Amino acid sequence: MNTIIKNYNLQIKKFQKIEFSSSETEIHDKRVILRRIFPILAVYKIKPSKVKNGEKAFKLFGKLRDIQVQILKLESIDQTPEIMKYLAFLSEDEKELKEKVRRFCKKKELEFPTIKKKSTLEKSKVIGKTNKSLNKLIEIIQSRSIDDAEDIHKIRIEFKKFRYKVEILSYIEDIDDSKLEMLKMYQDKLGDIQDFEVLITGIKKYCKKRKLDADEMTELFEHDQNTLIENFDNQIELFIAVCKDVLILDKEPESSANMIHLTENSGLVEDKPELTKVDERTTSGEVSKIIDSLVTTKNKDTGNDEATPAANDQSIENIDAEVIEGNQVPKTTGADSLKAARPNSKKKPVVENNVPVDSNQPE
Repeated sequence: MNTIIKNYNLQIKKFQKIEFSSSETEIHDKRVILRRIFPILAVYKIKPSKVKNGEKAFKLFGKLRDIQVQILKLESIDQTPEIMKYLAFLSEDEKELKEKVRRFCKKKELEFPTIKKKSTLEKSKVIGKTNKSLNKLIEIIQSRSIDDAEDIHKIRIEFKKFRYKVEILSYIEDIDDSKLEMLKMYQDKLGDIQDFEVLITGIKKYCKKRKLDADEMTELFEHDQNTLIENFDNQIELFIAVCKDVLILDKEPESSANMIHLTENSGLVEDKPELTKVDERTTSGEVSKIIDSLVTTKNKDTGNDEATPAANDQSIENIDAEVIEGNQVPKTTGADSLKAARPNSKKKPVVENNVPVDSNQPE
């Protein structure tokens, strides 16, 4: 298990190299590093609070990240006079927050605990904890219809918890890089939907304070966000199948008759109603086609990328703090039964909701 500790120390070194930077890329990277560190501590039963000022840092970086995400999205479109005014407002906020981050980092208020090399950890418990996270993710998906950003937000929270546990497992188990890359791409696409939510919420708050009509400013973004949500909902069975496939360890690939594959004319095809395995022989190009068919976006990327490891949204105290338990991955559910398990409701337009903004909660 020293491999996990080595990767933990590597994450800390990466953070220290960019500690004093506050560019959009580095703020994003610092938040990603913190997200990866907390689950590692949890598997060693070290409370996240042992990261001195960790929660304070995450919230501060999150506020700046939200501003920078909005600026990137707005700079990628044709700007109306109203959008230009909002951009100017955001730029002022960004300057203030960058100064706060600079002062925080200058004081070196963030400190990480040491994991002793003699610390022991059973592989079976890591696997069990990851299985438990997958079960919870599937339960959330099957218990709700996917209609708006709030539904996506809850799925995204659990998916990120699952993905970072898988990364820990990848330090001690041989998990194919293409599988890890697929999880990363799913997280990026879910992040695109949340980025729209951050922007829409920001515009509405700005307009409300100034007694302006926000509808014209948000209409385009709400339309694009709804398109992403609908596309994700249409591919939910594939999403679940990919997550399950990641935890199929040390097994030979099944025959192609039981796999999901692409054809030139029909796109995604199921040879059997039961989604038991994603083709491990799928090329990286085909993987990209699958993910692109999941969600498409008209706006340029706003920086959700995270490096695949060689290597949530509740308070940091609750991130992966539960006791590790050994759970089995549930049997694959057929596509028809998956649809039946989730309530079937008509798509509705995104309206202002109570989805929390990322800055207040760890991703």
